[in-house]
Amino acid sequence: MNAREQYIEQLKKYLKVLSQADQDDAIDFYSEYIDDAGLTTVKDIVDKLGTPEQLSQDIIAKTTGSQPNGPASQPTRPVNDQRTRAILSICLAVVLIIVLGPLALGLLLGFFGLLLGGLASIFGLSVGAFVLAGSLFATDVWSAIFYCGGGIALLGLLIIFVAIVVWAIKWLYRGCQNFVRYLRNKSKEGA
Repeated sequence: MNAREQYIEQLKKYLKVLSQADQDDAIDFYSEYIDDAGLTTVKDIVDKLGTPEQLSQDIIAKTTGSQPNGPASQPTRPVNDQRTRAILSICLAVVLIIVLGPLALGLLLGFFGLLLGGLASIFGLSVGAFVLAGSLFATDVWSAIFYCGGGIALLGLLIIFVAIVVWAIKWLYRGCQNFVRYLRNKSKEGA
């Protein structure tokens, strides 16, 4: 007698309380299940389905409508936890983008508006300093030189701010690229 036959014979003993039709259905189902799953030893079968007594309790409970309590009735765990986490991460990212996207875009545009306004102000002050220096050059040379120096200093400050703004834009662009790459990798892991 092979392992499947031993297991099924023991299972039949515990299913005597059911009608003959229910017994036959259960025996046929689990015989095919054991064959299809390729379970060749009693240990393999017990590891997968529980003992014949435990499985019979589940079958009886399901047939009579009472609460099952054996290992076969325990909820199955997700097949791929990593895939589930990847899908949840992508869903969370999409929700955050939808909810926080307009707020972030508004703040970002406001920030760049302030930067652009500041740069325009510095440029305007430096041009004003040069114009003032040009008008004072004929009457007061030292004041004109002072204002020229101030205009040059403001242009230097403008160049530094432009460099900082360019660096910030590149940093934000790389951050967005990395975020999209992260989402793409997560979705590939989940597939």
